[in-house]
Amino acid sequence: MPVANIHVLAGHPRSVLKQLLREFSAVFAREINAPADRLQVWITEVDPELCVIAGEPADEVLKRQGRADTEVPFIRMALMEGRSVETLHKLMHALSDVTARHLGGDPKRVRVQIDHVHPDRWSIGGVAASIIRADELANRAASPAHAA
Repeated sequence: MPVANIHVLAGHPRSVLKQLLREFSAVFAREINAPADRLQVWITEVDPELCVIAGEPADEVLKRQGRADTEVPFIRMALMEGRSVETLHKLMHALSDVTARHLGGDPKRVRVQIDHVHPDRWSIGGVAASIIRADELANRAASPAHAA
């Protein structure tokens, strides 16, 4: 179920964005201890003419200063309720670092929002996660790969 959307100003090379997606997904899965095949991560590119930074269109700001000093990447993710605050803090830190490293900016400029979703308000294949989640977690815990 975990999903994340990374919002960035348009103009980054596709190869950079693809590498960001690869590492971001790996770190995301590791930090929340979730199977990678359950994650979905995508990038939304925002037109700099249609984004305002400090009250000024980003395309105009970019003419005066570099992208690393202009862009404020925004990560929004949805996670099931139940993870510890420590886990969430580690996740936000790790994903900010990964995003800044690939985009060439400062991690302090990255913003992260985590939306918690109650399992009764999320479905998988049309079935509430609250109904199927317990079995999946039990199966995952019992698997040899998890025990290793």
